[in-house]
Amino acid sequence: MASSSKLQRIAFKTSRLLDFCNQKELTAQTGHPPEAWPLVALKELVDNALDACEEAGVAPAIRVTLTDEGIVVEDNGLGIPAELIQGVLDFSVRVSSREAYVAPDRGAQGNALKTIVAMPFVLDGERGCVDVEAHGVRHRITMGVDRIRQEPVVERTEQAADTAIGTKVRIHWPDSAKLNPARR
Repeated sequence: MASSSKLQRIAFKTSRLLDFCNQKELTAQTGHPPEAWPLVALKELVDNALDACEEAGVAPAIRVTLTDEGIVVEDNGLGIPAELIQGVLDFSVRVSSREAYVAPDRGAQGNALKTIVAMPFVLDGERGCVDVEAHGVRHRITMGVDRIRQEPVVERTEQAADTAIGTKVRIHWPDSAKLNPARR
């Protein structure tokens, strides 16, 4: 006897707020697996530094430092405005000053700073931290997730910094993502 009931599909809605907050989605956003994220972050930060120096009309002076704690990239551009940093931390929208100006050699991501803020969190699973210094202010950005509400929890605190020219970005790479010398 054939059943007369039809299969009824229900449309599910999923928040896009967590698009940067898990390994699968961040891999899709960056186009690279987690083991390549340090290189992705470095490339994107250097690209942003080159763009900032070009916009300022100055010869680039870019310093890259690898520490036990993570990656630091400094430039002598105009410095990221606080409003842009605040916009990047809104995970409900895409914020980029360069998305319409990508070139084949750099700037292809268009959301690099947002992915860089998310990387330490995704690798740690609980908390991530990135510092952005510009215009004499250090913005300490910590990221987590409210698993009940299914949304990112981003906190930004400000304190005085010595960075008067350019931008300095420090990615605090979580211990869980660092190479363990015993495993070599």
